[in-house]
Amino acid sequence: MKLVYINPETDLDLLAGSLWDGQSEECRQHVVISIRRGRIAAVQSQKMAVTEKNTPQLNLSGMMVLPGLIDAHVHLALDGIDFQASLARWQDPPARESALARALRASLEHGLVAIRDGGDRECLNLQAREWVRTGKYPGPRVVATGMAVTKKGKYGSFLGPGITDPASIRELIAGLVNRDVDQVKVVVSGLVTFRRYGEVGGLEFDAAELVTAVKEAHASGRPVMAHVNSAPGVDLALAAGVDSIEHGYFLTTAQLETMAARGTYWVPTVAAIANRLSTTVKKFYPEREKEIIQRTRESQQQMIARAYQLGVKLVIGTDAGAPGVYHGESYVDELLYWHQAGVPAAAVLRAATVTAAAALGLGGELGQVKPGYRPCLIAVRGNPLEDLKVLAQPEMVFIDF
Repeated sequence: MKLVYINPETDLDLLAGSLWDGQSEECRQHVVISIRRGRIAAVQSQKMAVTEKNTPQLNLSGMMVLPGLIDAHVHLALDGIDFQASLARWQDPPARESALARALRASLEHGLVAIRDGGDRECLNLQAREWVRTGKYPGPRVVATGMAVTKKGKYGSFLGPGITDPASIRELIAGLVNRDVDQVKVVVSGLVTFRRYGEVGGLEFDAAELVTAVKEAHASGRPVMAHVNSAPGVDLALAAGVDSIEHGYFLTTAQLETMAARGTYWVPTVAAIANRLSTTVKKFYPEREKEIIQRTRESQQQMIARAYQLGVKLVIGTDAGAPGVYHGESYVDELLYWHQAGVPAAAVLRAATVTAAAALGLGGELGQVKPGYRPCLIAVRGNPLEDLKVLAQPEMVFIDF
């Protein structure tokens, strides 16, 4: 993989063999993508384009160019290998910095140009965001939540300190806003368990508390991403007005219809469950639990297919850092789970680019190849509209700074 940096003074013409622009059902052949002063200035057929004599050109005739990919749900402070070891590193500054830098680099090398971090108790994602901003470490744009709003004594102690009442909700969110988080993460329910199919950890907030959290976040201009599983939990989150449902295992068709009508994003994170059956992780689960994991994965895929048919705003997120879900490396796993569920490749790619950019607040900047957008692009050999696996190893990643 070759990494190409675009700076605010860059003038460059990319001579692409083909282009998928982030919206279309098909690709265009033989296209010139003109970058002027660090932004996409024009996208034209090579037959029609007028190139400037002294402008450098990059010949990508054997490659397809498309918008850089986006992962809408990661945890940079976890590595997907050993949860307890990750937590221990948080108290070892050199080790945690090295691990964060590896996660950022791996994400970028696999074609991710933006990620949204779902939080950690130490707000390490804010550090990572700053490192990328200042150029200390290469990485994708980090949309950061700092730490999550969790209930004290409930699930999520590694995500946030836990609140006890509406006053502490307001205090925590005010502190996060003061640290300039991009979005607010709220943990509405516990995790999916594998003891019994459909079992989910209990709800963390009552309706009034959750409404308080959402109102406080929205008053500061921050969207709310809600970690939630179970139909009652999704009901609670939707009633409170959250902007995105994260995970959403065991939601219902009626809830999907509501989400489609309201424009609520859904980030289903199939890999967070399905990858527990990967070669490196499945040994930790007894056969009965493996059967439940498989059934849970299949039910989530069925609901993704239904959501696609209903017009829900679907967004790719992997929950990278969860067991068996590795930064960058596992991204294509998520794409393939969706495609196996029956979602067309073009729709999967839109969920990975233009819709994901909108969910992260980056619409108009990322997710499409069109004039005015940032030239955060990837070039691959092969056609992902025919085989999504070609995205696993980008030939080139273009990133601006």
